[in-house]
Amino acid sequence: MATVVLDAGHGGYDSGAVSGTRLEKDDNLRMALAVGQRLKDCGGINVIYTRSTDVFIPLLERSQISNAANADLFVSFHRNASTNPNLNGVEAWVYTNPSAKSVATANLILSRVVSAGVQRNLGLAYGNFSVLRQTYAPSTLLELGFISNAEDNRLFDTRFDAYADAIASGIISSLGVTCRPVEPPQPPVIPPPPPGDYVANVRRIQSTLNERYNAGLVADGIWGPVSNRALIRAFQTELNRNFNAGLVTDGVWGPRTRAATRLVRQGDRGNIVWILQAALYVNGFSTIPDGIFGPVTDLAVRNFQRANGLGMDGIAGPNTFEKLFARA
Repeated sequence: MATVVLDAGHGGYDSGAVSGTRLEKDDNLRMALAVGQRLKDCGGINVIYTRSTDVFIPLLERSQISNAANADLFVSFHRNASTNPNLNGVEAWVYTNPSAKSVATANLILSRVVSAGVQRNLGLAYGNFSVLRQTYAPSTLLELGFISNAEDNRLFDTRFDAYADAIASGIISSLGVTCRPVEPPQPPVIPPPPPGDYVANVRRIQSTLNERYNAGLVADGIWGPVSNRALIRAFQTELNRNFNAGLVTDGVWGPRTRAATRLVRQGDRGNIVWILQAALYVNGFSTIPDGIFGPVTDLAVRNFQRANGLGMDGIAGPNTFEKLFARA
């Protein structure tokens, strides 16, 4: 079985490049996890992450993780940045004195990302980056657009799944792995609603929005645009409280709210999880809004993602929240 190490650049106190409320470390982690899931789904590939959460990992330790695993390939994920907001494009880096396998793999992955749609192909570059220099396996460092360029950010978000598919397919081709047959898509499996009727549960959600966020809703059990905007305002409020997002709490899902959105996954707790659960419930995906992201919520997220053509990873990020708030 081939072993691939996926390295989400930066993390923890090291945010990497910053554009407003958008942090490079978050984009890097989202992409590494998405590519990793695709490689796992392929079969025949052992995926190791240098980090799978928002923690800081020293540069040398990232290489040591790969070396200790005797990895067949090491891929590091980054976003570029410049003081010139007009600079844009994607590129792949290899070590100054790279192996032929590193060059071939970097070119293969880059060509597939470019085919998925980018502003500009900056090509292959050579550099003395620590994670490339200290890693024994063939390795490449991907710069997936400039976080300082609005259009590159838009492309990263709207073509996120296409980029993840492109990178994963490039890795799979480089390794010469044959993926297991793909099972035909199955319709969403939606569990029955939680105890009580829909109207009563919607009233509870509306009442909670009133209590926690002074939403001023009539708790009538009817979910419409006014209730939905109140839910988005609650989400914006929590992003401001927890992450200093600096958002205007206007109940409008826009680019700033999307960029400020953090990943929410199984094991998380708190008001943002409650908001996710409420949005799932009013969309018809059964989960009990209790602020605890457990197996039932994980299943509901996956079912919602599958029903809406999203990567079914059980992690609620900008794409999932955008669909939830648009459909609620």
